[in-house]
Order: sequence, then C-alpha cells, then structure tokens
Amino acid sequence: MDVKNHNTNRKKRVVRKRLKTAVFIALFVGILFTVFRYLGFVSKTVYEESVSHLTEIFHQSDNMLSELTNKNLTYLHIWGEYLQNTSDESEIREYIEKAQEDAGFLDFYFLSADGNYKMVTGETGYLGLQENIEDEIRQGNDVITNATVPGKSQLLVFATPRPHGSYQSFEYDAIAIAYENSDIVNVLNISAFNGNAQSYVVHPDGRVVVDHSSESWGEVYNFFGILREHSNMSEKEILKLSEEFKEGHTDAMLINLDGKDYYLVYEKSKPQDWIFLGLVQADIVNASMNVLQRSTMLLVSAVAVCIAGLFIGIILWKNKVNLKRKDTEILYRDELFQKLSMSVDDVFLMLDAKTYKADYVSPNVEKLLGIKVEQIRKDICVLGKLHPGDVEDPEKNYLEEIQVHEQQEWDFEYVHQKTGEHRWFHNVAMGSEVNGKKKYILVLSDRTSDRKMNQALSEAVRAAETANKAKSTFLSNMSHDIRTPMNAIIGFTTLAVSNIDDKERVRDYLGKILSSSNHLLSLINDILDMSRIESGKIHLEETEVSLSEVLHDLKTIISGQIHAKQLELYMDVMDVTNEDVYCDKTRLNQVLLNLLSNAIKFTPAGGTVSVRLREYPGTQRGCELYEIRVKDNGIGMSQKFVQKIFSPFERERTSTVSRTQGTGLGMAITKNIVDMMGGTIEVQTEQGKGTEFIIRLPLRIQPENHRIEKIAELEGLKALVVDDDFNTCDSVTKMLVKVGMRSEWTLSGKEAVLRARQSMEMGDAFHAYIIDWRLPDMNGIEVTRQIRSLGDDTPIIILTAYDWSDIEVEARAAGVTAFCAKPMFMSDIRETLMAAIGQKQAGAEDNILPAADSDFRGRHILLVEDNELNSEIAVALLSEYGFQVDTAEDGAEAVEKVKNSTPGDYDLVLMDVQMPVMNGYEATEQIRSLDDPALAGITILAMTANAFDEDRKKALACGMDGFLSKPIVIEELISTLQNSLERV
Repeated sequence: MDVKNHNTNRKKRVVRKRLKTAVFIALFVGILFTVFRYLGFVSKTVYEESVSHLTEIFHQSDNMLSELTNKNLTYLHIWGEYLQNTSDESEIREYIEKAQEDAGFLDFYFLSADGNYKMVTGETGYLGLQENIEDEIRQGNDVITNATVPGKSQLLVFATPRPHGSYQSFEYDAIAIAYENSDIVNVLNISAFNGNAQSYVVHPDGRVVVDHSSESWGEVYNFFGILREHSNMSEKEILKLSEEFKEGHTDAMLINLDGKDYYLVYEKSKPQDWIFLGLVQADIVNASMNVLQRSTMLLVSAVAVCIAGLFIGIILWKNKVNLKRKDTEILYRDELFQKLSMSVDDVFLMLDAKTYKADYVSPNVEKLLGIKVEQIRKDICVLGKLHPGDVEDPEKNYLEEIQVHEQQEWDFEYVHQKTGEHRWFHNVAMGSEVNGKKKYILVLSDRTSDRKMNQALSEAVRAAETANKAKSTFLSNMSHDIRTPMNAIIGFTTLAVSNIDDKERVRDYLGKILSSSNHLLSLINDILDMSRIESGKIHLEETEVSLSEVLHDLKTIISGQIHAKQLELYMDVMDVTNEDVYCDKTRLNQVLLNLLSNAIKFTPAGGTVSVRLREYPGTQRGCELYEIRVKDNGIGMSQKFVQKIFSPFERERTSTVSRTQGTGLGMAITKNIVDMMGGTIEVQTEQGKGTEFIIRLPLRIQPENHRIEKIAELEGLKALVVDDDFNTCDSVTKMLVKVGMRSEWTLSGKEAVLRARQSMEMGDAFHAYIIDWRLPDMNGIEVTRQIRSLGDDTPIIILTAYDWSDIEVEARAAGVTAFCAKPMFMSDIRETLMAAIGQKQAGAEDNILPAADSDFRGRHILLVEDNELNSEIAVALLSEYGFQVDTAEDGAEAVEKVKNSTPGDYDLVLMDVQMPVMNGYEATEQIRSLDDPALAGITILAMTANAFDEDRKKALACGMDGFLSKPIVIEELISTLQNSLERV
C-alpha cells in the first residue's frame, strides 16, 4: 500500500512539473508573438507618420514656389504696362534698376521671339532657352523655362509677351527676368531636417527645372537618370513612376540610393506642368521615431524578461524555501560563533583524537598566532613552531592523556610567526565525543596584555622606588653641601660676636662669612638653573660680545682661587681673527666658570689649569666655529662616571672623600646651555692624569668689526716675539703681520738678545719687542735689561699670564714700556702697540664711573619692604651712600605715601614684589594710574628675590622701570640707581 501511494505521489509530482513547463513555454511564446506584432505595428505607424510629415513639408515648399512664380509674373505685367507708356530710355533704365533692387532678380532682358536679347545697359546676346518659346510668345502666354548664358550658371527665366516694343533700336517681343538656380533653391530651402533634405522641380519627363540635390551627384539634368544610376529600381518601376508624374499624381515611396534608404515624395506643382519632388534620408526622418521604437522594444523586452524572471524566481523560491528554513538555524549559530571568535583573544580548535586532524579552526588564529587556517588543517604539527627556542620539551603531547569529559590547563609562551613577538597564552584542553568519535577541544587564550600590564605595574613600582632613592640621595648630598657653608656662616658669626673688640679677627671672620655666603648662593642658583632648563624656561639672549673681554674677565674672576690653591693658570688663543661675536654672554660665562671651577676644584696644589681658544672656519655664512679647551692635570675621572657626567645630581664617589663640595648640577647645566647654543661638548679624561673638556660653538661674527686696520706708524717695521710656547709665537706673529709689521720670533731669551744686537749691527733694527715674562733661560725683565744695555730704546712689551703688579716697579726700572695680559687678541695687541708709541686707539673711551665717586646726598628714596631684616640692611646700605630713605611695609602703604606726597618728595621707589595686603605689581599699577602725572611717572625699581627672566618681564610689563634681584649686589644696586636717577 505504501509503495502504491509513493508511486502515485511521484506521478503527481511529474505531472505538476510538466504542466508548469508547458505553461511557461506557452507564456513565453505568447509574449514573443505579442512583441513581434507590436513591432510590426510600430514600423507601419512610423512609415505612415514619416510620409505624412514629409508630404506636408514639401507641399509648403511647392506653395512657396507657386508664390514666387506668381509674384514674378505679376511684376513683369506691371513693368510691361509701364514700358508701353514710356519711351525715355534713361527713365526706363532707372525704372528697371529700381525694380531689380526691389525684386532681387539677377538680370532684366528685352527678348525677341528667336531668343536674342538686349539688357538695359545695352549689352546684347543670345539666351539659350531650354524650350522653344516663340509660339508661346506669339500666342501671348507667359513662359517659365531654364536658360543658359555664356559665363554664367544655369538660369530660371520668367517671360511675358509685349508686342511692338523697342529699346535702343532693338525690337523685342517680350520682357524677361532671370534668377540663378541657387536663388530659387534658397527660397525652397527646407530647414526641418537641418539642411539634409533634397528637392527638385522637374518636367513630367524628368527634365530638371530647379535642382537642390546632393553635391555628390553633380549637376542633375534629368531625375530619372539619377534613379537609373544610383538606385536599385528596375526600368519598369522607373517607367511606372514617369507615368505617375505625367498624370499629375501625388504620392510617396521608399527607395534606395547608393545603399541608403530615402523617402521620395512627389506632387503636381501649381505653376506650369511641373512635378515637385522631395528626397530625405529615412534615418534622418525616422530619428525620433527610431528612438521611440528602440525604447519601446527595450521596455517590452524588459517587461518580458521581468515576467519570465519572476516566474522562474517563484519556482526557484518555492524549491529553496524549505532548504533555507533548515539551514537558517545552523547559519545563525555558525555566524554567532565566528563573530564571537573574532572579538575575543581566544583561539578555538577541534581535533580528531586519532588522526589529530583539525575539524575546526577559528578564523582569528592568524591574527593571534601568525599561522593561517589552511596550514593548521594541513598539518597540526605546525603549532610546534610557536614554541621559543629555549623550551625544554617542544614535542611534548599534552592531549593524549585527556579522557572524554576531562579537562587540562597550562600556560605557555609562544612566538608570533609573522611579527616575531613573544606572547603568553593560557591553554585549556577538553575531551569530548561527537557522533561516537572522540574529539579534543582546545582553547588558547591570549594573556599577553595582562602580562604586560603586570610588568608595567612592576616597572612603575621599581621606578617609584628608584626615584625615591634618588630623591633621598639628592637630599643627603644637598644636606651635606648646604650644611657645610651654613655651619661656617653660623660658626664664624658666633666667633665674630665673641671677638667684637678684635677688629682684625672680626674682619677675617666676616670675609670667611662672605665667602661661604657666596658659595651657598651658587648652590641655590645651580638648583634653580637646572629646574628652569629642564622646564624649558631659559632662553638665550644674543648680544654683542667681545671674546677678549670674556676671557680676561674670566681670568680676573678665578685668579683668586688659582692663587689660593697654588695652581698655574695658562690661557692662550690661536687663529682668532674674529673676536667680536653675537652670543649670550651670561650663559657663556656660566659654562666657562663651571668648567674652570671644576678644574680648580679637582686639581691639587702645584697643578696646572689651561684654557685655549681657537677659531675654525664655520659651515654657515656669517658664522665661525670656536673651540674652547679647558684642561687640568688633576685627579681625573673614571670612564664609568664619564658616561653619566652630564646627568643631574651625579657626582664622582671620590668627590666627598677629596673634600670637594657641589650639587652635581654644574655639568648638567653646562651641557644644556651648550646644546641650546647649538654646540657640542666632549670629555677626555684619565684617572690620576687629569681631564680636558672640549667645547665647540658656532657663533655669529660682527661684520662691522671684522676689518683689521693697519697701524700706519709701524707699517713695514720689524718686530720680535719672544715666548717659550710655539703656538703663542705663531699666533702673535700672525697678528703683527696683519697690523702691517714684519715679524720674527724665537723661543729663547738669550737668542732674543743676540738677534737684537745683530739687527742693530745690520742697520735693520727691531722697532718693537714682545717678550714673555717667564722664559726657561732668563725671565723677560732680564732680557729687557740686556737689550737696553745695547742702547736700544725700542718699545718693549712684557707678555704675561699673571698679575704684574708685584713686578711692575722692577720691570719699569729695567726699561719695560708696557704690559699685556695673556691671552692676547688682535684688539689687545693693537691697543698695547699704540699705547707704546704714544697714541690712544680711537673710540676707547670709558664712560663707566666708579660707584664710590657718585654723590647721592639729598636724594630721597621710598623703600617698600615687608621683611624687617631686609629693610634694615637696605636702609643701612643706602644711607652709606648719602640717600635719605623712607620705608613702607606693603604695597598699599606705598601707594598712600606716593599719593599723599608732592612731586619731588621722592626721587625713586624701590619696590619689593611679594608682600602682604598688596603686592608690588598691584602697587605699581595703582601708582601709574594716579591723576597727577608727576607722581604717576615716578621711577620704580623692582627689588625682589624672584630672579627669573619671566619675573623681570612681568615687572616691566606692569610699569616698573628696572629690576634688581636679591640678595643685593652693592655694585649692581649703586650702578642701577645712578643710571635711573640720571634719567629723571
């Protein structure tokens, strides 16, 4: 029974399938039949509409031709009547010329019946008419025909008979006018097809009266000749068409000319017995209709395809709907798992327990492991490449002991196969059974980010511990370095109070207190400078600087320390031709002082410290490279410490042992300043032998000071340089040559005396001697004494790196003319030579007055200071110089005192910045806003412990006139006060 029902159901399904196929075929055939019928209907409609359109257009052209004919015949009748009534030839000529201008014809003829003519100009000739018109003229009929005249194109002639006419003795039977064929064509021009239409006016036998045809066919004389030559019509069809013309029928037809389809439209023309023909290419006429036809075909085809597609789609949809319903749940679950695996850092694998073939690999495996899915499916052993090279047992199988429903976990480090990055995974393996087969499910969870986070936290803890240790170390060092001078200050102050009656001992104690105070101030400045450099608040201020002044001032500053430690200081310059440059003088001094202070600090007694400046060509226009070498033969440094010498707070471990003090900030500050100036600094050192710092700075030169003028009085004269250092001799010799002298040099004092004697004997004596004080064989004073014994009174200049005050009396007695301090620059040698010959260098005026010579008696100052001790010190110092001082404890009190004063009561205001009630900035702004301009314009100087550049700018911005920093430097204070009061 079941088999029977199954066969029945099967037959029903087959029948339904065949029925559906038959319905589909019938529907498709019906659609095709409808389409073809519709296309035939459209083609017929296109033809009928095109013929109707052309007939209407050419009928209008025929009407225009009829109108032209009637108009010209009417003109001829009017002109004929006029000629019968006029015999004056000049009037006739004027009349005809006026008529020609109005009507626009080509020529006017007085015509005889045999074809001879005469024109109004008197010109005669024969008019070759296409037809014999004599009979027509005799009968009194109007004539329209073609004619030819030698030298002219084909003409269309309109003639009307006029019996018994005479013009200039020429007997005529008719009058006529002629048009060129092109004039008639212009009248008949059909613009409906953009000039692509062709038209003819022909006789029934085909002879052409008016030709408006394609140039490719040449001049047409008979239309039937065109058809025979260019169309595919048979002779029978042409003769039939000729009969149509003779019978005067109107019709249209489709013909082929030169392989192209043309519409031919013809109708009986109203003038004469002519036929009017029109030819237009079928594609041009049907252009719009063809577009409509194609659009219709496309639309119908699209509809047919859509219907067929819809029918097929319905069938396919019904066949697939059940399959989709079954697959939907599987697809949803697969898509959900795919998205889940791509959004997590876990790799999922399912392996067969026997073959270890991968049944499933999550798509994120390439991202997390750097291995493609295909590689794992091909060979699971590719996972073994993930192990780093130092794994003890990379071949160990962690899965073989896992049973169904069991689980095992372990951690492992893998190497990403694309990036080479080491990553850490937590692996979970589970045993499972699917369709009776044992499977392993493996989950590899990426824990790299957690591991890195833990490492970062550990490093942060270590960094915090290191920073805390560094802070403790720094505080320990600073405690030692600050307490040392503080202990001296407190101790010597106590001793000074205890021995107040012993003036000498008190003076000694106060000197030591001042020294310790200056050292303490330098420690504080180092710390503040390092803080400002690291925060980016220090800016270089380039000014005009003389390198000669820099080195000479540096020598003066450190000479006391050099003398105190019993050291030798040696300074020289080499090849410096541009000593005037642009740079930040303060920062350059700071760098050199730091280096020299370290050299003095770490060089034991009897040692040597040297500074050498040398100029090299620069790499940029207007700049030169300056090399400064600071060298000592002190204790040196270890190579390990050299690597971190420029780090803040770093000090050699032996620094404390050797009783040298410092913050460990000096070299860090030096390195930062050199970097800011665009230079480099390097260190060459060896423990026990000394250290040399080499600084190279690119500095802009002052072009206005570059030119070196010769000394006219010494030009061409000979000079002798005596020094035991070759570099000094070479450098000074080059400078002497540049000022115009002939220079020689020697390393020996004895040889210098010998050369002096020889030059005098040879009549070419030296006119200047530059002799070093300390020579190995005899000192400079003895050399001078022996030269003077020869009777030579030439100027002798002693060159020395030391203070010559102790030897000046002896040297002058021996005959020394002048002294010059090392290092010697071009400006130094010029100034010394000119002074030696009794001249003073132009522009060398000294406008700076010593502060002690200034008289401030009668000057009134308002001191604004909230600290009693600072106020007491300032009042005492100012009173020493003759100032009368009034005080205010804060800004508000200062404003009131200025406001209530009269102009001239106060010459100047010294304003502290940080004060209670009202600070110095606000007080200055309120004073500047007073109604009395004399009081509002009083000079105000800031005097504050806020000593940074930004504090200076802020003070000037709020209206202050100057800036002084605490602690008070007396020279700076008096100089600033003097300059400010001179401007009042």
